Amino acid sequence: MAILLTAGVLLGAPPVLRGQAVDGSVLGTITDATGAAVPGAKVSVTEVGTNSSRATRSNDSGNYVFADLTPGTYTVSAEVQGFKREVQEKVPVLVNTTVRVDLQLQPGEVIETVNVVAGAPMLQTDRSDTGRKIDAIQVENLPIVYNNHNFQGLLNLVPGATRAFRPHSQFFNSQDSLSTQVNGNSRLGNNLQLEGIDDNERTGLLQVYIPPMEAIQTVDVTTSDYEAELGRAGGAVTNVILKSGANDFHGEAYAFNRLSALQARNFFDRGPNGTPFPMPVTVYNYDGFSLGGPIKKNKVFFFGDYLHISDHRGQSDLFTLPTADFRDGDFGAVTSTDVCKAKTAADCNIYDPATGNPDGSGRQIISCHGVPNTICPDRFDPVALKILNLIRLPNSTSSGNPYSQNFITSSRLIKTTHTFDMKVDQNPNENNHVSYRFSYTKPVVTDPPSFGFAGGPHGGGFQGTGTQKTYVPGVNWDHIFSPSLIVESRFGVERYRNDSRQSDYGKNDSDALGIPGVNTEPFTSGLASVNIGGYSNPLVGYSASLPWVRSETNIDFVNHWTKTKGNHTVKWGVDVRRVRDDLLQTQTFNPRGTFNFNDGVTSIPGAKTSFANDFASFLLGIPNQVGRDLPIVFPAYRQTWFFAFGQDKWQVSPKLTMDLGLRWELYPPATPHFAGGFSNYDPNTNSLVVAGVGGNPRNLGMETRYRYFAPRFGVAYRLSANTVVRSGFGISYEPFPDNTYAYNFPVKQNNAFNASNSFSPALLPDGTPATFAKGFPPPLPAVIPSNGIIPANTALLLNQDYVIIPRNFRNPYVESWNFALQRALPRNFTFEAAYVGNHGVDIATQYNINADLVPGAGVKGEPLFRLYGRKAATTLFFVGTSTNYNALQVKFDRRSGNLLLTTAYTYSKSLGITDEDGGFAWYINPRRSYARAGFDRTHTFVQSYVYQLPFGKRQHWLTSGAAAKVLGGWQVTGILTLMTGAPLFFNASGKDLNSPGNAQTANISGPFKRLYGVDTQPWFDTSVFSQPAGAGVFGSLGRNVFAGPGFFNLDAALFRRVRLSEKLGLELRAEGFSATNTPQFGNPDTDITHANFGLIKGAGGGRSVDFGARITF
Repeated sequence: MAILLTAGVLLGAPPVLRGQAVDGSVLGTITDATGAAVPGAKVSVTEVGTNSSRATRSNDSGNYVFADLTPGTYTVSAEVQGFKREVQEKVPVLVNTTVRVDLQLQPGEVIETVNVVAGAPMLQTDRSDTGRKIDAIQVENLPIVYNNHNFQGLLNLVPGATRAFRPHSQFFNSQDSLSTQVNGNSRLGNNLQLEGIDDNERTGLLQVYIPPMEAIQTVDVTTSDYEAELGRAGGAVTNVILKSGANDFHGEAYAFNRLSALQARNFFDRGPNGTPFPMPVTVYNYDGFSLGGPIKKNKVFFFGDYLHISDHRGQSDLFTLPTADFRDGDFGAVTSTDVCKAKTAADCNIYDPATGNPDGSGRQIISCHGVPNTICPDRFDPVALKILNLIRLPNSTSSGNPYSQNFITSSRLIKTTHTFDMKVDQNPNENNHVSYRFSYTKPVVTDPPSFGFAGGPHGGGFQGTGTQKTYVPGVNWDHIFSPSLIVESRFGVERYRNDSRQSDYGKNDSDALGIPGVNTEPFTSGLASVNIGGYSNPLVGYSASLPWVRSETNIDFVNHWTKTKGNHTVKWGVDVRRVRDDLLQTQTFNPRGTFNFNDGVTSIPGAKTSFANDFASFLLGIPNQVGRDLPIVFPAYRQTWFFAFGQDKWQVSPKLTMDLGLRWELYPPATPHFAGGFSNYDPNTNSLVVAGVGGNPRNLGMETRYRYFAPRFGVAYRLSANTVVRSGFGISYEPFPDNTYAYNFPVKQNNAFNASNSFSPALLPDGTPATFAKGFPPPLPAVIPSNGIIPANTALLLNQDYVIIPRNFRNPYVESWNFALQRALPRNFTFEAAYVGNHGVDIATQYNINADLVPGAGVKGEPLFRLYGRKAATTLFFVGTSTNYNALQVKFDRRSGNLLLTTAYTYSKSLGITDEDGGFAWYINPRRSYARAGFDRTHTFVQSYVYQLPFGKRQHWLTSGAAAKVLGGWQVTGILTLMTGAPLFFNASGKDLNSPGNAQTANISGPFKRLYGVDTQPWFDTSVFSQPAGAGVFGSLGRNVFAGPGFFNLDAALFRRVRLSEKLGLELRAEGFSATNTPQFGNPDTDITHANFGLIKGAGGGRSVDFGARITF
């Protein structure tokens, strides 16, 4: 807080303290009939709804500027002695826009007035950034397919953006925040704001608070070459402005319902003979109201809204579960093509781990009483049998393969959300505007488990209950010292708390099952998880992330000053953000423990394998990896960011505008809330350095970097009244990624028990093989030596997974550039073509410094094993890598009359080492990881339309009579999306590769040929793919070489608006999401060890229909 207070004193800020980021600007040139500049003309702007006004005078060049205007609809006028008063009405000013209004004065008396009605600005004449403005008409009228009518679905309309998707579980992301990658940048590169205040959730890269669409006035999305006041982003800066009250009362009440009876079945919800599966029932209601108006006319205004969502969502799951023969130890089917995907199915067998050598060589095919590929019952693990009794037998043959996708089940998720906003705007006098707001939302989620207390695969193990409460207060203040000097200040807080628990929380289910050492206290209560390769996982148990207690509090103070002098509009200011992130959660394994079973334990080097080998390892009770995470200290992350900037918008001439800016960003190292809250692994000494203990700095000794300077340059030139050329360049920095940090022992205890190679069992600290019956050793006490250095050479500490935060960490930054040509076309259409590119530098990428660097050497090739005998992953967070993006981005829009049309086409290629902030695919030849990004789509076309049919009163045709009453008031809207396919990554078994930490891909021996089959028919020719053979031999395919199926979607809506009285209206609407019911096929299975290799077994695109009614006044 010291930085915040200092900034306020230095900048002369008022004690409770708005700008282009939350406001807009109007500028222009005043000329006479000959085109000569008119200096000294009085220019006024008046906001129509609130009647607030400002005035200035044109300078010697005839230019004028109104900076920091509250978004709204304005009247602009100019007058000077000897000329008629010129008035332009209905000038829309959106957030983060610069609107040019040039006025030409005609000779005459000032008392004479020339009125002109303005249309929506067609050209972006005075700025060089790229993006899109999404106004209330689009937010309220376009069909938004995503649950809760989330406005973030409209980010799809922005060129360069991938299709928005919902990350994380229902519990973690209970606010249903969407994410998108923009201009080749990961989600980390996005900056989310609510009225100019930080709205970013550090944990999970989500938006903290998502206002209801009925509360939104404008959404501004800026994607490249932002002005200097915007930063902390390499992708999109998205800013949401809430509605405000005005001098007239306006409001609405609405109700929407989704009908299960009109819900289309998923393409795969049917058996092999076409018999449909039962449809789970969904009941979805979206109800609320809003009201805005004056408290005191021209002075004080209010706006408020309330939303209630009741979502009882029917869900169906199709799992792969063990069949009866496998459960009985009969693996005779291992040689069938249903199970084995080798070219000769007889190559697949189950090998006995009790025979041969530790490296898997010399093993014999397992047998029982002379029957090969059979396990005798007396060798079954007793706990494994108990686990099998907790799950169901297969009940479906819909896939055509009895061993794959053989169990169908349904359940119902129940989610209830309450949300409200309140906003008060006050104009104490003509020089001050203050806005106060408060928002609140509370979603509560319950999702039942697949197999009772045993949990299961549904939702990836996220089954239980979750609650989140979010509180968002804020204050914005504009003060006008003079027409040429304005200060804007903002202060806001974003806070949420999210608690989630698995369904069996509080029960000692692991102890009851015979797995000791698990249920030691409430946080470790419940059943351990079991993962078996090739099956739906967790087979039993719950997600490793459950349970959790997490909260974040973001405190943001912004102070900006704007000075207009001559043809220069200079702005400078600061932004101080305090980040508080508290997260009690384990994720690598889980607090109840995880048992992982692979194919190598029951195989031999060079042999073909299948998921039958994985299950045989489970039936014998021989895991290849066992692990458990335990929280010991509540992780609490604290950091303060300081940003400052200066920029100059220079109207060089009426045709040329230049933007020059410089931004400075300071990210001091994070600290824990208390001493001992961070612990960093030091690979040089094989020890843990505990922050704030024994002279160790609380910030881990990380460097503070003071040279994060980000220049911005832009130019816009009007070639003619209908053509603008723009270009820009900028650098922008990004923060430390996600919620990962130095949470090693003693903050968390990560017990990872690994095998020495792919063929052997996991080993406990005492050197004996891990089994269910042995469970887990007791946790280590959190004893910290006085010097704050913990040796990591003890049995339990040696092989915990550790994170390293490099002391010389450099924040990522993105160099971006664009060149655009925009042209106004007849009938109010505009066309724009832009080349957009960027280069990511020091992009944060995980690097496992203990991955095998010697092909085929197993743990012996791991650097830390050679030094200390350490086998566990040791991940550097982060190393800097590079990304590259190049695109043609095209817009074709119309915002006039009965048609509002937007078109976004992107032709692009994005390259990088990884997606998001993940790790390398290969550490042996790491450059091989540099490839096409997993989210890259070569072609993306998105078109939206809002069309008022031209019939009825005040329209073009049938303006009166019965025809007007029947055909008037109809509106159609829609969003059409077309995309080429997403990249494919072809996995193969890493058993023979024996290079821990490195991925294995398939070999390919011929051209990649698409067959376009679905379900039981392959989508591509699988015959050209094979498993690489031999230790240390990598597959020939790289990362993301080919692409999967394309994508088509049409969301459409039909409205009817009926005027009930002069001020009262009724709106009836039907919305069809995926209206054509066209299947949106997922990528085919690309793991050559899977039974479904080459098959598409998943699809979206099932049509759903909402009906709604809205009363407006």
